[in-house]
Amino acid sequence: MKVGDLVMYKYDLDRQPPVDGAPVGIVSHIDPEEIGDQEEVLVWWSDDGALMNHSMEYLVVVNESR
Repeated sequence: MKVGDLVMYKYDLDRQPPVDGAPVGIVSHIDPEEIGDQEEVLVWWSDDGALMNHSMEYLVVVNESR
């Protein structure tokens, strides 16, 4: 996972394939708290524009950045 990747919550994809209106986010930072945790990302979500920290464990890349 890297900055610019489009992601979705992994549990949303486990329950059903991507559907219109499902939240998609863009990874904007790796280790946003700068504590050396390379598995933590900051995601900007499409549904409400919120920036939220997430563990990569709970996200899946749906489209990689170039």
